Amino acid sequence: MSLILDKYDFDTIIKVPPEGVRMAIDIETPMIEDSLKKDKRIDKILIPEICLSKRINKIASEVLKDYSKEDTLNIVVVLSGGILFASDFSRLLYSISAVNTDFHFIKTSVYEGEIKKDNEEQREVKVVLPINDIAKKDILIVEDIVDQGFTLSWLIDYLKNEKNVNSVRTCVLLNKQLENPSPNVKQLRENLHIDYSGFYIPDRWVAGYGCDVADSFRNMPFIVTINEEYYK
Repeated sequence: MSLILDKYDFDTIIKVPPEGVRMAIDIETPMIEDSLKKDKRIDKILIPEICLSKRINKIASEVLKDYSKEDTLNIVVVLSGGILFASDFSRLLYSISAVNTDFHFIKTSVYEGEIKKDNEEQREVKVVLPINDIAKKDILIVEDIVDQGFTLSWLIDYLKNEKNVNSVRTCVLLNKQLENPSPNVKQLRENLHIDYSGFYIPDRWVAGYGCDVADSFRNMPFIVTINEEYYK
């Protein structure tokens, strides 16, 4: 059974069912609906735009409680997927409490155009765009999605041990609940601490709101599930 948007508590992490979050009243425009139905790459909307907006607002309020003494928050944005989430999130921080944000960007590569495979044990994380000097700063990593956890685990270790930051916290919009992870990935995910999560999502290929499939769909204001058969 799908979740009904106006009857859900946005103060806690939302566990999204495979059917997705539906709105009590459908407010998507006919143009968007027609476009999605015609695109064979897309299955359905998993998280509507208004649902993302409401939950991100609550995440911002939660973060502000933990950083109440800070005038400036140092955010490490993982490119390219994290840029939309980080932008909206940082604007909310300022709107709610006039907190400034300093952006520090890093771009990594893990899949290099390949899709996730079953029973993977490890993948090498490569730095495509290095980060600037952030030593001795308190860092909040802002990421669009954590899947197997290779990138985020590597980044936390990299910031602590190579960039010598003072502290690291993590803020992830989509936290994927893996169905059949390899033993190594299962252990990695169990050890991976995420301080702020927006949604627990099913183990499906998703896109939108920064997440991409072959560099498509990043600009969608909602999250969709992908028709995986199309790419096989």
